[in-house]
Amino acid sequence: MTFIELTVLGVSLIAAYIVYKLTKLANFFDNLGIPYVKPIWPFGSDVKGLLMREHTTSTVSKMYYELEPHKIGGYYLAVRPTIMIRDPELVHKVYATDFGHFVDRGIPSNPKRDPLEGHLFLLNGAKWRFMRAKLSPIFTSGKLKFMYAEMKKCVDTFIAHLEKTVPFGKDIDMKEDSVGFTVEVISSCAFGIEINSIGNPNSEFVVYANKVFNATTTTILKLITRMISPWLFDLLRLKQSPQEIEDFVMKVVKDSFHHRLTTGYSRNDIIQLLLQLKEKGSVEVEEHEKDEDDHQETMYQMSHSIEKEVVELDDGLLGAQVFVFLVAGFETTSSTIYHMTYLLSQNQDCQDKAREEVNRLLAKHGDFTYEMLRELTYLSHCMDETLRLFPPVPFMFRVCTKEYTFPDGTTIPKGTAINIPVYCLHHDPKYFPEPEKFKPERFEQPITRGAYSPFGDGPRICIGKRFALVEIKLAMARLLHTFRFLPGSTKKDKIIYHIRNTGWHHWRPCNYSHSLTRIASKKWASRLRRTFRTHRGPFDSFSDPTGSVPLCHFSTVRPVQERSIRTGRNNFGPKPIFH
Repeated sequence: MTFIELTVLGVSLIAAYIVYKLTKLANFFDNLGIPYVKPIWPFGSDVKGLLMREHTTSTVSKMYYELEPHKIGGYYLAVRPTIMIRDPELVHKVYATDFGHFVDRGIPSNPKRDPLEGHLFLLNGAKWRFMRAKLSPIFTSGKLKFMYAEMKKCVDTFIAHLEKTVPFGKDIDMKEDSVGFTVEVISSCAFGIEINSIGNPNSEFVVYANKVFNATTTTILKLITRMISPWLFDLLRLKQSPQEIEDFVMKVVKDSFHHRLTTGYSRNDIIQLLLQLKEKGSVEVEEHEKDEDDHQETMYQMSHSIEKEVVELDDGLLGAQVFVFLVAGFETTSSTIYHMTYLLSQNQDCQDKAREEVNRLLAKHGDFTYEMLRELTYLSHCMDETLRLFPPVPFMFRVCTKEYTFPDGTTIPKGTAINIPVYCLHHDPKYFPEPEKFKPERFEQPITRGAYSPFGDGPRICIGKRFALVEIKLAMARLLHTFRFLPGSTKKDKIIYHIRNTGWHHWRPCNYSHSLTRIASKKWASRLRRTFRTHRGPFDSFSDPTGSVPLCHFSTVRPVQERSIRTGRNNFGPKPIFH
């Protein structure tokens, strides 16, 4: 055969293979007998979401109800077939019961090429199992008590900062205050560094944390490639984390390790526990430091036979764990705090009940102790309801690691992508009647298993869940004791979701406001009217070409005069997309 003939033959074979693969993909759900949302090739079933023209919370919710009443359904993420689990019982099977079939998230990572990707969220299979077993003792209730004093100092600073700014009617961006507080907690409890980020948006830690999410066009393209074609992302040896962020995190971790090893300095924080893990290969946990939740996690780990793989605990791997703790903790926790203050401002009866509980237990314990927080039952329900309405991550992804058969007989092959629509389940009236209403009392009764999972569930539940909940509860208890939340003059009946120009999708409510009234002497109180800005957070995406964002405005009020004096104006920017 001549060269031309060989070339034609080669091109024909490649073309035939591509046609075969595309035909197989196009018939994927038909062959399995699974109902699915029709795609527009090659953009998939969620065209507006993929092109970042509509919020993914909106587009996925539409597909969720389009697949009614089926327990499982399909859609195409570009050309990648993805199965949506719509039934809580099946969700629980994916999370926990049949976890061995859904161990991985399906996101490729290469810690050798990108050290910051060697964290629990991205690790797969045996490497994940090894690291989870090593890190779990760091987050037991006993170790959390170990760090509680440092967390309490940060909350004291946060409250003192708000008390200082209230009387003078200073304009404050509440989003930045919340972020500053949570970054302060993480830097103190994780890195062992006091960075004074509260009220200081230019703090180095805050700046670098935000840089993770302020994506360039290149980063966006990398992310899309990673989500729809993980093998191509890995084949091209792409790297998601900017080099300057990697350099910053690794320098802080290495300097902290070096300082403590050379000086013998010790502190109640995660760095100290990671140093113990590095030196001894494990973190010591006394029996009295464990509780029932710790026992349940241990049972989860023992009951799933995933082969372990020994991984070297070097600075890069440990630094990656601190990095994800910073990234995952500061944005989600701060968002929950200001969502909760907003919801309580709109529901005064709930706020009064939560405050009464806080004051009653404070009188009993004399201080905001760890034990006191455990008794704040109603405040816990308020937190749960806030996380139901505004889950930190609206969707959970898994990948089928070995062939699996659902109870109805449907069998899916290894490598099939799975989407658990957390936000949709949280807002489904079948599981939560009147889902858009703030009703903390609904958590006084058992919740349908699998319908509520703001932190995931099963062996891959968020390892920092307990830490985050204690942080939020302590901050909210202090805020309720000191302030009253009131609706602002720009109160909206609906939460509006906006899309922002960064590389991740996330839903964020904007265009709502509320006030804080300081609970102090009978003669004076200060009212802080907040209009939350739409902050460029970790999952925002395209829109708003003007880049304008609403600012926060504060006003000072003397209640004895029975009138409210408000200053400033509200700038809500362009018309939001999703209502």
